[in-house]
Amino acid sequence: MKNSNISYKMLDPENCAMCGMCLNHCPTYKINNNESESPRGRISIIHGMNESMLEPSHAALKHINSCTLCMACESICPAKVDFYSLMTNARNKYFKNQKFLFRLRTNLISIFLTNHLLKKLISLIIIFFNRKFFLSFNNNIFKSMSYVQDYKKIDKIKSYSETEETIGIFLGCATDLFQKRVSNDLVNILNKNNVSTELLTDIKCCGSLDYNNGRIEKGIKYNKETINKFNNKKYETVIGYASGCSAFINKSKVKTNYQDATSFVLNLLETNKKNNFRILKKNICVHKPCTTKLADINFQKLINILKTIPGINIFTFEDEYCCGAGAQNLIHNPDNSRKIIDPKIEFLNNNNIDSLLTYNVGCSLNFINSINQSHNKNIQVVHPITFLNNMLV
Repeated sequence: MKNSNISYKMLDPENCAMCGMCLNHCPTYKINNNESESPRGRISIIHGMNESMLEPSHAALKHINSCTLCMACESICPAKVDFYSLMTNARNKYFKNQKFLFRLRTNLISIFLTNHLLKKLISLIIIFFNRKFFLSFNNNIFKSMSYVQDYKKIDKIKSYSETEETIGIFLGCATDLFQKRVSNDLVNILNKNNVSTELLTDIKCCGSLDYNNGRIEKGIKYNKETINKFNNKKYETVIGYASGCSAFINKSKVKTNYQDATSFVLNLLETNKKNNFRILKKNICVHKPCTTKLADINFQKLINILKTIPGINIFTFEDEYCCGAGAQNLIHNPDNSRKIIDPKIEFLNNNNIDSLLTYNVGCSLNFINSINQSHNKNIQVVHPITFLNNMLV
């Protein structure tokens, strides 16, 4: 291509020293051993497109899309390249150049997960097809149902409201659909500890859904609306149980009284020594999502509290690689997601794990899908808040 004037200013990819320290931390490079699937390879592609040396072709954009935004590269980079902004800005700039099917999927996911009526309809469909008669067809006819292990009709939540200070509970867009019972379990734990709660049911999305996948303007719009709802003075604080949402809200660096729900519950249980747990003689594996640090979740505190459950045998994964679900790769790049998560599924099977705990909904869906596809449906994937609520006497 001929060089031309560029009106769209992005971060300077030249900040990258091309040292290669990021390679061994990138999950997509690990499974492909392809420089174009590495952080510095993607930076080179973005630089080439920005300087009109490369066409924003489907082949070039495929490598940009496959990044899971786990930010393992950013945490290890000696040049401190802002890889997150580089990737999200590139996805935003070249969204119109994406394949029609990619744009359609991205738009449909946003529509279905931010529309309350559509989510209710989807919930009813999922409940219907998870009846025993249909479950035997899951891996054949109803493949989309393989994303759901335990999805039953949830009773109406009864909030505790005897105190003046109220904790607002942010449901999240995907978690409100695929992890509906977590909100019940969260309320139950808070009620047992005399904490007043109220569900924030009128929030569409934290903004990460669109922001991370090429529609920054829409993501910012949702984020501002959400932050405004959080800052309602009636709430002592607002908590949300989707670590992806927590990470995005914290990354926006806008002042708000928000905290991740897993952290809130862990602090509550640590403070209140009156909580007692049932005996559980099972093997539990605890997953540490990429969003843990940005969501400000103390992973070791979670492990320590789980260790107080009598009889429990706790495992953690031997590697720190992303599970492959991030940035909708589970939808857009399912083969990559499966290859990245396969070693973790093998670990679960080899150690006879009964339950896997993860607080990221994308990771949860990827684990459920992969477990189902491996025909080992005995492993239950649950949110730590649900697990802790079930264990509390």
